[in-house]
Amino acid sequence: MNKGKIIFLNGVTSAGKTSIAEEIRELSDEMYYHISNDIFHCMVGKKFWIKDARVCIAKSIVSMYHAVKGMCEGGINVIIDGMLLEMKEYQQEYGALHYDIMQSILSDIDILIVEVFCPLDECRRRNIARGDRGEFQSHEQHEEMNINVPYNFRVDTSVNTAKEYATLILQQI
Repeated sequence: MNKGKIIFLNGVTSAGKTSIAEEIRELSDEMYYHISNDIFHCMVGKKFWIKDARVCIAKSIVSMYHAVKGMCEGGINVIIDGMLLEMKEYQQEYGALHYDIMQSILSDIDILIVEVFCPLDECRRRNIARGDRGEFQSHEQHEEMNINVPYNFRVDTSVNTAKEYATLILQQI
């Protein structure tokens, strides 16, 4: 059985990752499962979030990578809608940086890593319009984004549409 492929869309909230993921699924001739950090964050009980939200973030995201590995080993293609944040909790819990943990878990699977960028003022506007994100949540996340990720390429969602970028991404697979 052939292993599945991973498209990792990395960017702050409201940068446009989910919109691109939805377009990829519409345009691709292959099936892709769309997995986001939020799905795994919801699996953790509220009392643990209250106790230490940042540890919950680290653990749920590492769990997501293990689940994605299993899916890909079963031949399923996956779009990860995520954020490679460098929080000290990864080092404390796993003894390594977030990006290194992800690479270690998914080392034998083809990954296309795309930086999904949007100017922070536009992300702020989108956060306000959505109403389900903090106004400055993208700014806060931007401060913790890993700046050393070797991207395959970068897209700016303030320039082109999600459909245009999904087409470009699929051409790279």
